[in-house]
Amino acid sequence: MTQHPRRRRIIAYSAIGLFLLIDAVLITSALTSTSVDAAADASSEPAATASAFPVPSATPTASPTAAPAVMPLPATRLLSAVSATAAWRASTGTCRAPASPELSTDSGSSWTATDATGRSGVTALQSIAAQSESVAEFIGLDEDCAPQFVKTFVAGDNYSSYPDELDDAWYVDPADRAAVHGPDGLVSAPCDAVVALAASPADADSAAVLCADARIFATTDAAASWSAPLTVPGVLILTATDLGYIALAAGDSAASSAETDSVACLGLSVVDVSVIDSAADRVTDPAAETAALSASTTGCYATDEAPAELAANIAVASADDTLWLWIGDLTLRSTDAGQSWL
Repeated sequence: MTQHPRRRRIIAYSAIGLFLLIDAVLITSALTSTSVDAAADASSEPAATASAFPVPSATPTASPTAAPAVMPLPATRLLSAVSATAAWRASTGTCRAPASPELSTDSGSSWTATDATGRSGVTALQSIAAQSESVAEFIGLDEDCAPQFVKTFVAGDNYSSYPDELDDAWYVDPADRAAVHGPDGLVSAPCDAVVALAASPADADSAAVLCADARIFATTDAAASWSAPLTVPGVLILTATDLGYIALAAGDSAASSAETDSVACLGLSVVDVSVIDSAADRVTDPAAETAALSASTTGCYATDEAPAELAANIAVASADDTLWLWIGDLTLRSTDAGQSWL
């Protein structure tokens, strides 16, 4: 009777042991399967490897866009130099804008204001032709907004009107920018809208015009004929010198003509515009153009001002191998064609 309980205990222990063995086998099998699946999943993805070259980001970046082109506008500032140390200037505007020319005799460090409107009735100055510290000529508008010629012989202490002087004068009536007045009277301009006229101080029959589409034309025969156009991208202003003309252009100007040269500029490019008189060609070909133009960039004034802010708001003049620039609150001078500024 005592052997039956012992046998039952042995059988129970054996069953428990067998159960534990089977359970261990099942656990081991499950773990092995999980490891294999994880390895398979890992092997299905490419392994990251170090690269000797930078990998571009997938995030799109904004591409630079070209700045909008700036076009020249009629000037609100006028400047005429007498020497390396003396110059006249004036702010201007539409008809009946007061005319208050200013004179500097200390290289632009200080300016003395005068009253041309109160003395002569002239308003809205269109040009200044300074002959000395005492003598300067101006074309503006009268009370009817028609062109008016005034002059001072006493450094602006007094101004008088000289209507007859208009007959031979170079000017553009702001009421009709499709025409140019020169020594031979009123003629059609070479473009639809002239925004600046530069009369040569060395030759009464020579002048150049800057058009609203950034083209420059020149004449050497009192506007009887005009040169082929010279296009200067970004051009803002044009002035005359004893040897030709000078233009200022926003940015790195690349003048477009038969003969050009340029240097990089982040600001205002100083562009020398030369006139090649073709009088010899007209002897054999009366239809030949009066002149040919060439341009080269000689200097730069660095500025971060937006071209649109500079349009109509700068002025340039030249005398005694000195270039004058009026920009913002500054009056600057250069003796090396714009390569450096004083």
